[in-house]
Amino acid sequence: MIRQAVLEYDHDDDALDRLGELIGGRRVHVLRGRHGYPVVERLLPSLKAYPATSFAGECTDREADRVDLDGADVLVAIGGGKLVDTAKLVAVRNGVPLIVIPTLASNCAAFTPLSVVYREDGSYDRYDVFRVIIERVIVDARVIASSPFDYYRAGVIDTVAKFYEARYLSGDTSTVAGVDAGIALSKQCHRLLEIELTETAFRSYSEGTRYAVDHVLAIGGAVGGFGDAGTRVAVAHAVHNALSEFEATHAFLHGDKVGFGLLVQESLRRSPDVAVLRSWLEQVEAPPTLDALGLSADDIPRLVVSVMRETTLQQLPEPLDSDYLKIIFETLQKTIYR
Repeated sequence: MIRQAVLEYDHDDDALDRLGELIGGRRVHVLRGRHGYPVVERLLPSLKAYPATSFAGECTDREADRVDLDGADVLVAIGGGKLVDTAKLVAVRNGVPLIVIPTLASNCAAFTPLSVVYREDGSYDRYDVFRVIIERVIVDARVIASSPFDYYRAGVIDTVAKFYEARYLSGDTSTVAGVDAGIALSKQCHRLLEIELTETAFRSYSEGTRYAVDHVLAIGGAVGGFGDAGTRVAVAHAVHNALSEFEATHAFLHGDKVGFGLLVQESLRRSPDVAVLRSWLEQVEAPPTLDALGLSADDIPRLVVSVMRETTLQQLPEPLDSDYLKIIFETLQKTIYR
C-alpha cells in the first residue's frame, strides 16, 4: 500500500508568511513546543491570537488525550518530531486537518502517516499507521537555520538509515511499483553520506544544506510512504526501540541510536559497509559503541531479548540468530567491529 500524508511541502526563506492565507477563516488550535515555538512566534506574532496547548515533551496516549481542540477546525503543530507525532494522533482522533511547522530538521515525522508512541517512562511502545491529512509542511529557512545543529546531525543519520533499511528489507530493486519507488528515493538519502556534516556548513544554509534538510524532513518520509513495510523499518530501528528501554540512552537523540543500530544491522549482514558507517559515525561524533551509549556488558542479554521481540513484531524477511546478535553486541560494547 502507498500512503502519503502531505498535500503541500513549502521550504522557503519566507514560508511562514503564507500561513495566514492557508488558515483562512478557520478556527485554529496550536500545539506548541517549548524551545522552537518562540522562534516562530517572533517571526509571526499573529500566532499569539490562537488558543494553544504547550507540549509536555513525549508522544504518549495520555499526552494526545490531554490536547483539547475545543471545536477548532484545524490543528497547527509547531515543534519537533515527538510533538508532530502527537499532533497527528490528535488530528486523527478529532477528525481535523493538520498544518506542520517543523522547528528542527531532525526526522521525517512531518511527512509520514504514522506516529511513534512511547510509554510514560520514555520507552518505545508502538507506532500507529493511519489516514492523516497534513495540508502543508511549512519549512521556514529562518527557523531551521537557527535550530540546534545536533538535531540536524542526528536527522541526517536517521535519513541515511532509510537506504540501508530499505535494502535490508527489499534488496536493490522490486517488482512492486511502490516499493521500487521507495528504494529509488532511499538511494537519494544515501547520498547524504557525502555532505559536509558540520555546524559551519549547517549555519551557512547553502544549497547542499537545503538539499539535506528536504531529505531529512520529506524525502526520507516518502521512502516509507511509497514502500510501506517493504522499505520502512528494519533492524536499525528495532535496535533503537530496544535501546529506549534503558534510561541511560534517553539523553541520546533518535538518529544517534538508529546510527548505532545500523552498525548492528550491517554486521548481521556481514556487510563491508560496516567500516564505512563506523568511520562516518565517528567523524560526526555519534555514539559507535554500547559503552558510549551508557550501557555495559551486563545489559546485553536484555538488549538481545528486546531486539528479538521487536524484529519478530516487524516480521522481517528472515528471523535473526539471537546467538550471533549477542556476539555482535559484545563486539560493539567497547570496540568497533572491524
